[in-house]
Amino acid sequence: MAQNEFNTFRSYVNILSDPAAKEEIKFKAAQELSEHFELIVQSPSYPAFLELALKVFIRILQDGEPQFIQENSSQHIRKLILEMIHRLPISENLRQHVKPIISVMLKILRSDNEENVLVSLRIIIELHKHFRPSFNPEVQHFLLYVKDIYTELPNHMNKIFEQKQQPMRVKDIKELNIDHLLSITYAPRVINVENLQDSPPQVFNLLPKGVLSLRVLQELPIIVVLMYQIYKTAVHQEVSEFIPLIMTTINLQPSFQHRNSADLNKEIFVDFMGAQVKTLSFLAYIVRIFQDLILTHSASVTNGMLSLMELCPKEAAHLRKELLIAARHIFATDLRQKFVPIIEKLFNEDLLIGKGVTLESIRPLAYSTLADLAHHVRQSLSLDVLEKAVNLFSKNVHDESLATGIQTMSCKLLLNLVDCIRQHSEMDAVKARNILVSLLKVFAYKFKTIAKILLPPIIDKWKSQSSSQTSSLSPGSSNLIGNNNYEYKDGFTENTSSDQSMKTNIGSHWICPANIVEYRGLVKTLVGGAKTITWGFISSKPVCADVVKSNQEKLFDSSELKIYIDLVYWAMEALDIYTISIATNNQQRTSNQGPRTKEEKEVLEHFSGIFLMMHPQNFQEVFATTIDFMVDRISKNSSLQVVANSFLANPTTSPLFATVLVEYLLGKMDEMGSNIDRSPLYLRLFKLVFGSVSLFPVENEQMLRPHLHNIVNRSMELALTAENPYNYFLLLRALFRSIGGGSHDLLYQEFLPLLPNLLEGLNRLQSGFHKQHMKDLFVELCLTVPVRLSSLLPYLPMLMDPLVSALNGSSTLISQGLRTLELCVDNLQPDFLYDHIQPVRASLMQALWRTLRNQDNAALVAFRVLGKLGGGNRKMMTEPQTLQFRENDAVPVAVITYFQDHDKPIDFPVEKAIETALTALSFKTT
Repeated sequence: MAQNEFNTFRSYVNILSDPAAKEEIKFKAAQELSEHFELIVQSPSYPAFLELALKVFIRILQDGEPQFIQENSSQHIRKLILEMIHRLPISENLRQHVKPIISVMLKILRSDNEENVLVSLRIIIELHKHFRPSFNPEVQHFLLYVKDIYTELPNHMNKIFEQKQQPMRVKDIKELNIDHLLSITYAPRVINVENLQDSPPQVFNLLPKGVLSLRVLQELPIIVVLMYQIYKTAVHQEVSEFIPLIMTTINLQPSFQHRNSADLNKEIFVDFMGAQVKTLSFLAYIVRIFQDLILTHSASVTNGMLSLMELCPKEAAHLRKELLIAARHIFATDLRQKFVPIIEKLFNEDLLIGKGVTLESIRPLAYSTLADLAHHVRQSLSLDVLEKAVNLFSKNVHDESLATGIQTMSCKLLLNLVDCIRQHSEMDAVKARNILVSLLKVFAYKFKTIAKILLPPIIDKWKSQSSSQTSSLSPGSSNLIGNNNYEYKDGFTENTSSDQSMKTNIGSHWICPANIVEYRGLVKTLVGGAKTITWGFISSKPVCADVVKSNQEKLFDSSELKIYIDLVYWAMEALDIYTISIATNNQQRTSNQGPRTKEEKEVLEHFSGIFLMMHPQNFQEVFATTIDFMVDRISKNSSLQVVANSFLANPTTSPLFATVLVEYLLGKMDEMGSNIDRSPLYLRLFKLVFGSVSLFPVENEQMLRPHLHNIVNRSMELALTAENPYNYFLLLRALFRSIGGGSHDLLYQEFLPLLPNLLEGLNRLQSGFHKQHMKDLFVELCLTVPVRLSSLLPYLPMLMDPLVSALNGSSTLISQGLRTLELCVDNLQPDFLYDHIQPVRASLMQALWRTLRNQDNAALVAFRVLGKLGGGNRKMMTEPQTLQFRENDAVPVAVITYFQDHDKPIDFPVEKAIETALTALSFKTT
């Protein structure tokens, strides 16, 4: 900034300090300074300007008379000066002036008008925040000033709401008794001065005194908080003295007549409520510091908060939001227990949120605040109050206008209330159970909403995003939300008008999110909630007093069972949310190779846990009804197989679910030879059933026994006519491997009548012309028939050809063949065994010799078997090994012999010597 410009600005400052200058000229000078203030503070001459200007500014503010007509030039000058002080950069240049500035600001607080006081308060805040001046008596004077305002406030209650909204009309501004008006003015008041001509009236604004201003009152609590932060020890006692005043303030309200008057000045009412809410926020800040003292005023706190919620105008959404934030902080302390008697009123949404359209935005905050309170005091709530909580938050679960996070939070609160409801069942079992039933319905129908309304658009969105970047969905996942046409238990299929109307109503404002994590969290919470509710049913006192303490009390009635059946249908579709994951490029993709994450596996296990707690009779009823749907879902989302695994791995449900599953699979055996898509799944499920027999032999042998003949006979029959018979033999192999360990005598006895035909059929197949993989499978089936060796003795000749084939087959078959041969050698009389081996002895020995040349463990086993045969292995040496002869062009090995009578050595070929010895040994006379 050039020197001449600086001189110009200094001249403006001098004009302001000149008593002889007219007000209009001073106003212009102040405007010029204000307009160029940024230029001034960036100038190198700024420190000199600061010294000069601040002295003038402070003198004007100290000596000048406060003005209460907003349009007065003096008022404009004072306000511009205060605003320039507020705009001063926070720097070391300003530090030396902090004390005089604060002193004059504190003086202004008591004497000046609302506009100037509000600017002064901002200056005080900024200077204390950045310079943190040492404690001085002026701080106590300020706190006393605030205390006086709060103390006097109740005395002004009637006058505050008598100020009319309509402008005052006067003929001359001088007619007004300004002092009297100021004593009853709490917000800016419009004054119309009528002119004699037809011209429009002049408009003036009367500004209230700062000590009476409701807007100033709104700003005071934050400064008290700042003072406490800076001078904690010094002002602790003074701040504690505010607590009774706070209690009085938050409980003030206009009289009934004022509230219902058509002339009520809404602006003043909102300002007054704003001051009360800010005061409550101040209480929320100090509540932990003065908790014991505030607890003694707990009734005032609860009544005051209720009063504020009730009276808060529907237009003032910002006030209600601030009120709820303050309530949230208060609910986080021991004071929350004091809200138990009145919490029932908070479940009234008209009180909690109000009726204004603009209040929709604060619903999430309101519900989360109330949920936090209800969660912490839930053990103290009566059953009637718990029912109201369930009703409110159940509605929120299904309110699609609320964010997913709020729906999830509502679910979490509801499942946390289950234990409290269960405890009340001791007193009122019927009502408690009815509440639990309604909760279960809420969770089940939320699953339906997710499955029918949420997932389809998400899948569609994923397809549209990935179609241009990746290949289409894999066959296993491309039909995640397919038209199953299953008839659900509520009487309509998923394509009926009921669902369509739901899509119209809810889907009209549904936005498909890019982030799937929230929806997974919701599904996870729903699964956990359904499990908790089921536990609540089982742990509750039975409804009928005469029910003996036994499993009978865990039985669900038909209406409850229907909900669980619906739960299976809808939840197993909703769980497809886990088939969509977020790729590294933020694009969604699907996978169908088992559980994709640890979270998914946990959710599926929890889902299984819902039904593991059931009475066995109910469990069987649910899955006998839904098994067809369940298998269909597993075919589209293989992760759901975790559910079936869990049922089969539980000692109580394993035989029940295995029975349901095997009966279903027996009905689908016809498809295993032709349905390429489903055959692997059916085979996998059969393996699960067979595997459960080893897991729980006592229970599951009885389960499988009635079906054993059917499985074996149908497999052999269908294999002869099927387009793809391989699956049937794989099924037999899975059965033989599962129960062939030698520990399932019950099943072995059941198998004996099947043995002759089965071995004959398998032998015939393995002797025929088939592809190698089929032939190997037939050989393995022959050798792994699940019966005791003693039962096989009459059929031993049938095993000889498969045994030789196995020893000449793959490494797996060789191992199986050696195990079978060793078993026979260990347990049968040598003569008996040799008689049966006789027809195949040559090929058997050739196979054993060939195995000896292997580099793996099979060679060692073959050596061991030959050793166990003892001398018998040489009796079976009817022909030499089929070794491949290779011509050797190298010089033959010879013994070089020197004789004394010969100069040259003679070579005796070793090969000729061996041939001669062999020839000699072959003659019996040798």
